[in-house]
Amino acid sequence: MVLVQTRRGVLVQDRWPALVAAAEAQSPHGLVLDGELVVWDAEAGRLSFEALQRRAATRARGAAGLVAWWPAYFVAFDVLPQDGQVLLTFPYAERRALLENRRTCSPSTP
Repeated sequence: MVLVQTRRGVLVQDRWPALVAAAEAQSPHGLVLDGELVVWDAEAGRLSFEALQRRAATRARGAAGLVAWWPAYFVAFDVLPQDGQVLLTFPYAERRALLENRRTCSPSTP
């Protein structure tokens, strides 16, 4: 199961159905990522904070219709727990390597 939450802990996965579906198909169980959602405005040719706000304010039924207009992307910055192992005590460079390489092996001991 994929959960998407704000930094305040509010669950918002119902507003991002395409991202949830992609994460369910591609992410290993127990993986927690830290990052940001961004929305691309193809008409303007740039990222759009306004479109992000409008998508975020739209509930499940309306969110599906906005996917074509304003596709959302998740930009991951850090991997937190993986396979039940809390990684916050590991150096950022090792966590970043896990994220970039999508390795499933454990990082070295801190």
